[in-house]
Amino acid sequence: MIEFITEYWEAIIAIMALITSLGGLFIAYKTFQVQRIHNIKMIKPILHIGQWDYENNIKVDLRNNGLGPAMIDKIYVKNKGGKTKNALYYWLPEKLPNEMNYKEYWTGHENFVVRPDFICKLIEIPIDTGVERQLKEREKIRRKLGKLVIVIEYSDIYGNRMPKYEKDLWLFRRDDNVN
Repeated sequence: MIEFITEYWEAIIAIMALITSLGGLFIAYKTFQVQRIHNIKMIKPILHIGQWDYENNIKVDLRNNGLGPAMIDKIYVKNKGGKTKNALYYWLPEKLPNEMNYKEYWTGHENFVVRPDFICKLIEIPIDTGVERQLKEREKIRRKLGKLVIVIEYSDIYGNRMPKYEKDLWLFRRDDNVN
């Protein structure tokens, strides 16, 4: 064995160098794979629909709490019967009574981007609690919103389809919201 090593020591060193190089190449490839998976998970969008039901304000907003942008393919609102419309606004009265107005509403429903930490107000309606008719209208709006579900189809920046996000606006159905 020693004779073999002394005679072919250069070939043995070359083979060991080749094995070491191939091992390094394999480790580099695996590191690249792990880094890519980490990068994809790191900039994943995390959507949240906020339901804000106050005495003097009704608001629903869309937030991206993740680190990467959400590429919204389609957003729609459906009722319990399965009928769909493109925005919350289309489920509510076009004209609100008694000097009541929409402060904000969103009607964009496809192919837009929600960047991280962005808040998109889907609907906001201020209410004057001193006006009885506005209080009655607030209750009607709460009942309508409570029957709706917001559905968002989206992907991340890499084009990976995210699970369909559905949010039932159950908060507006509760009956403990009147003082």
